[in-house]
Amino acid sequence: MARLPTRRRTGIALIVLGLLTIVGAVITVLQIAEGPGPWPRTFATRRSYDQVKVDVQRTFPLAFVVGVGGLGLAMLGARLARKDGDPS
Repeated sequence: MARLPTRRRTGIALIVLGLLTIVGAVITVLQIAEGPGPWPRTFATRRSYDQVKVDVQRTFPLAFVVGVGGLGLAMLGARLARKDGDPS
């Protein structure tokens, strides 16, 4: 089995890192929306719509920037992972 060139391995690693960054940003927003506390919640201990909305609106700008950064990493990785003669 032939080893992949260093540039291609780096590209694949950046793609994986970018995708993990995007997934991490999404999971962070979901965790903030759920809020702290023990699980499972009962109907009486649920969070109000306004509490969820405020927390998500505070978290979303940073998570968006992190997600776009992950997209940039994945795109850079795709460019590096491309084979040498491949124009697409």
